[in-house]
Amino acid sequence: MQNSIATRVTLSDRVANLSQELFSPLPVINGQVVYAQMPAFQVDLFLQQALTRHYLVRLQFKAVPDVAPATVIGQLKEDSAGHLILKQNKQLTSIVTPGLLRSVQRVK
Repeated sequence: MQNSIATRVTLSDRVANLSQELFSPLPVINGQVVYAQMPAFQVDLFLQQALTRHYLVRLQFKAVPDVAPATVIGQLKEDSAGHLILKQNKQLTSIVTPGLLRSVQRVK
């Protein structure tokens, strides 16, 4: 019984990934949507807007070809030394380097 449930879950995951790959206008690697590389000035502008307006943002990091890039969601803050800090939840905080970002998007 439990095996048939696990088989249905993996089958539904496969169907979801295949439909996303077929109908998505953006490239998909291992079920992960790969957003276009933003120019550096646009990344900097969007980061400044996220900092000043306290937006919830989705950051996608650069990755090697044929590997799904890491995507994280959180709120950006800047510390006194000028480091960008992404707070994803109470337990997880990351230091972000703007040069390693592929795209910055506001999450609604």
